[in-house]
Amino acid sequence: MKQHNNFDELVFIQSNNSSPHTNNFRSWFSHLKVGQKIGLGYGLLVSITVLGTTIGFMTADYYQQQAQKREEAAIEELYEVSQLKTSVFRVRTNQHKLILYMNEPKRWQEQYTDLVNYVYQARLVWYEFRANYSNDNSTIYDSVIEQEAIRRLLQTHKGFDAYLERTETLFQNNNPRQLSSNEIRAAQDQLLNFMHGSSVFMIDNFLDDITNLVEVIAEEYHLANEELQRAEKLRLYIIIGSLSLSIAIATLLAIYTSRTIAHPIQAVTHVAQQVTEESNFDLQAPVTTNDEVGILAASLNRLILEVQQLIKAQNDANEQLEVYSQVLEKKVCERTRELNEKNLSLELALEQLRRTQAQLVETEQNSEKN
Repeated sequence: MKQHNNFDELVFIQSNNSSPHTNNFRSWFSHLKVGQKIGLGYGLLVSITVLGTTIGFMTADYYQQQAQKREEAAIEELYEVSQLKTSVFRVRTNQHKLILYMNEPKRWQEQYTDLVNYVYQARLVWYEFRANYSNDNSTIYDSVIEQEAIRRLLQTHKGFDAYLERTETLFQNNNPRQLSSNEIRAAQDQLLNFMHGSSVFMIDNFLDDITNLVEVIAEEYHLANEELQRAEKLRLYIIIGSLSLSIAIATLLAIYTSRTIAHPIQAVTHVAQQVTEESNFDLQAPVTTNDEVGILAASLNRLILEVQQLIKAQNDANEQLEVYSQVLEKKVCERTRELNEKNLSLELALEQLRRTQAQLVETEQNSEKN
């Protein structure tokens, strides 16, 4: 039997070009029912869309979280360095106030209490700063410039603890309540020498380095803020891209699934149309699946074979009838010819009989005359 070439050639070419895994998948897919194929197609569409969108959101959120962490780290560092700078300023400013209030013991005592608190805060902030920004504890978000500024601050100003301890000792030993007027003036001179001696350059350099570090971290904060804005835009682009890619993949999968389901139906429909329109019963519908469509194609092929056999049997019967008709016609012709010959012989015999009878009559008449 002939096959339907328009569909079978394509199937044959695709099957030859397919890998074993593809053939196994097609074999498994062909055994599914039409309803199962449609359900599987919808399930894959939803799964791919959800999976693609989820991956897009996760990737976008990752970049956004990294940018947020960088910004938060910059804010935290800026706060800690600013707190350090503020504590140093407070210690420095309160020292000047204590010198001015040496003649006012009550106000001096109030400022001294504040100085003790400021020194404690400065020592605590400086300790935490060294613990958080040592070389071993530098964060991954610190730039090279920031790491260099922190390293310089830690290595250059190791004597800040000694300066704070010296400050506590000097002001504790020069309590105006325990000094006479002459001793107060001597204490003021001693404290002024301490405030304007080598320590002033150390503190000024310390504040300059802290200010420089604040500027570096502030610049990093601006860069982190810009990076966060870019990450938010990138997040939007990734989400849109993932949605578009998921929709494209889902569309291609839907087209493949629909073609896989529709192709056998089209092949069976086309063969059925050709059989009915052209009365060509040599065609056979391709059976490529084991679902309802494959059963329909096999049933159509059996129907075509049965109709073909019936037509062949009818043609054989017609041929036999034609042979019988020709033989009968020949016999009728022979019988007719024989009857015609017999009729002709009978007519000749009758004619001969008439002639004989006429001769007898004429002979009798002649005899009577004589």
